[in-house]
Amino acid sequence: MQIPSRPIYSRSLYGGSLVPVIIVVAALALSTAIFFFFTKQKIQARKDAAAGTSAATASPAKSAQDTMPAAPPAPKAPPPVVKAPPPPKPAPAKFAFARPLDLGRQLVRSLTTGDFATAGKLAAASDAEQSESAAKIFEKLASMGYKPAAEDQVELLGLVENRTRIALPFVLQGSQETVRIQLDLERDEHMGWKVAKATLPKAMSSAIASMPAPGAAPAPAAVSTTGAPSAPAPVATTSMKPLFTVEDGTDALAYASDFVRHLLKHDFTAARAYVDDKKVPVERLVGLCIVFEEGQYALNPAKPLIVTIANPEVSWVIAQVQSESLQQNTEFGVELKRADTAQPWQIVGLNLSDILGSFAKSASKLGVPYTPIVKNPKGGESLALYFEYDRAELHPRALKQLEVIAALMKADPSKKLRIAGHTDEKGEDDYNIRLSRGRAEAVKQQLAALGVPAAQVETTGLGKAQPLSPNKKSDGSDDPEGRSHNRRAEIYLDF
Repeated sequence: MQIPSRPIYSRSLYGGSLVPVIIVVAALALSTAIFFFFTKQKIQARKDAAAGTSAATASPAKSAQDTMPAAPPAPKAPPPVVKAPPPPKPAPAKFAFARPLDLGRQLVRSLTTGDFATAGKLAAASDAEQSESAAKIFEKLASMGYKPAAEDQVELLGLVENRTRIALPFVLQGSQETVRIQLDLERDEHMGWKVAKATLPKAMSSAIASMPAPGAAPAPAAVSTTGAPSAPAPVATTSMKPLFTVEDGTDALAYASDFVRHLLKHDFTAARAYVDDKKVPVERLVGLCIVFEEGQYALNPAKPLIVTIANPEVSWVIAQVQSESLQQNTEFGVELKRADTAQPWQIVGLNLSDILGSFAKSASKLGVPYTPIVKNPKGGESLALYFEYDRAELHPRALKQLEVIAALMKADPSKKLRIAGHTDEKGEDDYNIRLSRGRAEAVKQQLAALGVPAAQVETTGLGKAQPLSPNKKSDGSDDPEGRSHNRRAEIYLDF
């Protein structure tokens, strides 16, 4: 039996299938060997290069260190100097005063009880570093015999340079004279009113003469870390202004305040010492005294005096006054001058238009004009007393005026005055002359009753010849108010 042979394609299929597998495996093995060979060489080359760089860097330094001689050891630095910490600044005292006078009165209460520490804090509330020196000044004043007056005598003087000035009165033991410490106050939105400046009169100057200037104490010495003493630290400098100063001459506000206080007391003689007689007619001064006495005026407690112009040699002060009896507030101006800052002030002008106008307006309600100072038709000023129609009897208001004038005349027998009587245009000329003389004589008789010698007084009657105001209106009709101004007696002070 013949065995059939296998098909040729069967051997080729099974025998040839191993060749591709072998080829793939061989290719993978070859690529792995090539990759490993070259990659290892690059890694080794990088390591060798890094090692060579480190050796090259280290080798010169080592050789230089080996060849150079050893350097001498550096000297030890001294221990650093440590400055002692500055003492802590004292905390500002906490006060709150709604009104300037409240601060002044509290100061007086503290001084009266001998609580100088609190008084110092009150005075130096705006600069707590000066509170201790302020307390010592108050204590020194007490040892000198100065005691504060009653707290209700603390006075509001006025406004100057955006500050409010008050005065604390002190009395020296064994003396009736009052001296005043002036405090300039500023308003602080956080703490109310505080002291910006305190001015002592020259009589109290020794109280601060021995006090060191603020900030002048030397700084604490520096201390080293080893505890060894070191060079003293430089003295600290400061721009701090002293709170307390001594007056170098009365300023314009204080001068005007003293002048007005004498007027309010109706002390003509004392007030006149402040005035330049060549610039201010004595009639104006007497008239102002009369207005103050009759109207019972007092300084406005809120804003008594205001400095409107403050130059070294010229100042203007506005005095604001009020009268409860007349229910009015008004003012007058005071002009002050001096030759230079070394000379005292003098009052060279009084602007009374506002106060006289207000006073006359209130007086006219009673039917009789009352303007004590008038400009007479022939120039100058005179004191005027007014009368009822067709009468020569003195009005009660005129009696008060004559009391002031009589006191002035009796103080100096050498003084003379002239009195001229006047009428309105009603009536015959002869009648008006007799009536005007009768009015002048009535004034003279009252002065005599007040103690003025007849030899010091001269009288005359001018009738209707010198009217102050028109007797008729512009349309020719009668002017009762104008005629009332003409029924008068004028007093001319011939000093």
